Amino acid sequence: MESGGLFVAERAGINLYAERSLHAALKAYLAEPGDRLEVPVGGRVVDLVRADGELVEVQTRSLGALLPKLRAFSAAGRRVRVVHPIILGSTVARLDPESGVEISRRKSPKKGDLFSVFDELVRASELIALGGVALELVSVRVVETRVRDGSGSWRRKGDRVADRFLECIEERRVFHSRADWLALIPPTLAPPWDSGTLGAALGLRPERARKMLYVFARAGFLSEVGKAGRRKLYAPVPESAPRARRRAPAAD
Repeated sequence: MESGGLFVAERAGINLYAERSLHAALKAYLAEPGDRLEVPVGGRVVDLVRADGELVEVQTRSLGALLPKLRAFSAAGRRVRVVHPIILGSTVARLDPESGVEISRRKSPKKGDLFSVFDELVRASELIALGGVALELVSVRVVETRVRDGSGSWRRKGDRVADRFLECIEERRVFHSRADWLALIPPTLAPPWDSGTLGAALGLRPERARKMLYVFARAGFLSEVGKAGRRKLYAPVPESAPRARRRAPAAD
């Protein structure tokens, strides 16, 4: 509901209190007049409910954690849009652990792209095959605040990530169907595909292309049809094929 031009949560709970700044900013960006915020639906709280009944869930990480909720909504015939940010680049702002004052700022060398989502989908491949569920990828740039208090990972030299703030949104892309996902494979690249040829065609490392093929196979879009040396070959599964034939092999 709205109050004085502001969106007001219908349910104040852990989802609202625990959310980080990036999640909150994306939700505010997506909210439209007539939307309802933090709405109980079927015993679960949903980020946004559109006026046309579409459910919108913002998930900044761990897409697999949404699967129980998405399975239930899909089985009930509800339309769901999962919104997931792809961080193209970030600015790291280090804060003083005592005062919270910013003491340094730098650009992170780590960059993402559309295909970064497959790092998440290897643990949530079912998501892209659920009926009525769409995945919207929002390409963003963020400011990440860190505190060097020794509680962070060794990779960050003990820095703890305190929060992530939305800096800008550069692109939005929605995947509704199997055809949308398979369109990521260049149409000039004839099947069967392996991680080497697909990676070369897309400018990806074979490891990332392997995840892509694995996710599509687990979702039932592709099946293993042989090998090229040690690399598995995949080809599209006919859409009329029984579901039992769409089971994927283990990752190579």
